[in-house]
Amino acid sequence: MAARLCPYCKELNSVGERRCYRCGRRLPGPAADGALRLVQQVLGVEAPVTRILLFLELAVFALCVIVEHTIPDGIGFFGFLGLKPAFSASTMLRFGALGGTLGHTEPWRYLSAVFVHAGALHIGMNLWIFTSLGYALERELGGARFALLFLLSGALGFVASSYWYAPVEPLTMGASGGVFGQIGAWVGILGARRDPEWKNVFVRNLIYAVLLSLALGNVNTPAHLGGFAAGIGLGFAFGREKPTWRLEWPLRLLAAVGLCLVVASVGLSMRSPIWQVVHLQESRYE
Repeated sequence: MAARLCPYCKELNSVGERRCYRCGRRLPGPAADGALRLVQQVLGVEAPVTRILLFLELAVFALCVIVEHTIPDGIGFFGFLGLKPAFSASTMLRFGALGGTLGHTEPWRYLSAVFVHAGALHIGMNLWIFTSLGYALERELGGARFALLFLLSGALGFVASSYWYAPVEPLTMGASGGVFGQIGAWVGILGARRDPEWKNVFVRNLIYAVLLSLALGNVNTPAHLGGFAAGIGLGFAFGREKPTWRLEWPLRLLAAVGLCLVVASVGLSMRSPIWQVVHLQESRYE
């Protein structure tokens, strides 16, 4: 008997089946199956959403490098004196960083700031943790839920930061709010399963966030804690979700919209006059 492979759980099904007998998901038709195979060939079968987010992070960093004509080490971002500075403030604002009251006047920056980094060390540390957590978390939750988790945790972390530092927020950016959201998601998932290990994971990472703030000084602790709290809530919700696939396509649509909004938010930041004003001020002091 002819059979075909379920693209989700990799179980064999007969050709005439409309749903996978193992995972219950609707099997794609010939056209959708071909498109899915093409996406998997381009992005890889394992953790394609992690790869997409990683590409977006690196793409924005590349734009900053092109504008600055150099690759700063970003150590200055962490407050160490006498070393090479990070990207200029105007460059970071140009591609979506937050600062001042921009969160209120240009709210799309809550999302775009997740994809802006101050330098090579800053992005290297964040993406190293992001990828190591992302592959496992995407396998656990699925691509759509993982994308929503990372984007919402990162954005809500900066919302928390804006309220903490109100009325004037310091210049801030980076994926660390989303990374702490990934960490928090594991706490939420374990809590939803009533696994007592969630307490140890919670305390360990809360202490890690505080120590990181004390050791490095110039980090956005409210954004870290805000992303961590958002990740716990989302992880718990996804962990308690009943095994039904009715929400699968709506969640995939929301995740796709979220990824499109990332690109749109960076584009809107590039069109903003704010970074041009800051650039003119920087030029006067050169």
